[in-house]
Amino acid sequence: MICDVEALAPRNAVTRTIVGSLAILILLVPARAFGQGGPPLITDDPDTPGPGYWEINLAAIVEQSLSERRTEQPLADINYGVGRRIQLKFEIPWLHVREHGESAGTGPGNADYGVKWRFLGEEGKRVAWSIYPPLEVNSSKTMLNKGLVADGPRFLLPTEFTVEMGHIEINGEVGRNVVRGGDDEWIYGVSTEITVRRGLELLGELHGEQSRESPVLLTAAGTAVHGLHDDRLRFRL
Repeated sequence: MICDVEALAPRNAVTRTIVGSLAILILLVPARAFGQGGPPLITDDPDTPGPGYWEINLAAIVEQSLSERRTEQPLADINYGVGRRIQLKFEIPWLHVREHGESAGTGPGNADYGVKWRFLGEEGKRVAWSIYPPLEVNSSKTMLNKGLVADGPRFLLPTEFTVEMGHIEINGEVGRNVVRGGDDEWIYGVSTEITVRRGLELLGELHGEQSRESPVLLTAAGTAVHGLHDDRLRFRL
């Protein structure tokens, strides 16, 4: 289980708390191992599905602040492997936004189109490295006019790396988000996955976004749900 909690930002910043996130991987054709970057994590990793393989993630994400409650249900993250090192990506959420004192707004959120190229290493190797530039565009003029989504387009220029040591994998990502008509920002994150046994992994993440206005920091906490009583991981932050 992973709970993402946003750290307290300065008083003049707009802050959000991620009060719950649940990701259900429902389709993988054909079945194979794959990386854990992407929903429900914000930080991506260098892994790709592999030649001719699909990786489809569905997530339900809830965000709560003093001014609004926002859900992405579902968030569809669709990926396809072109060769061993290239991944094509399409991602779009279905939003339900309720602002304080206002009626709820529902509709498609902004869509992401991306291409990942892993130019060094691969899953199972000690080190892997990739670039993964996605383009975020508005998919609904109605949602934009209501102020429920950010004005696009936005172009992210990130790079991702993985260091794998036994059953522990550490992923890092850093990049620059170029925003048309707004303030550009830096994004950065570190995530980890620990293989407990076949079919069960523990995930954790630290993610930040830095613009001229305010920093945002996300933290993650978790615990093991299986294992010998004396050796079982009790808490990870």
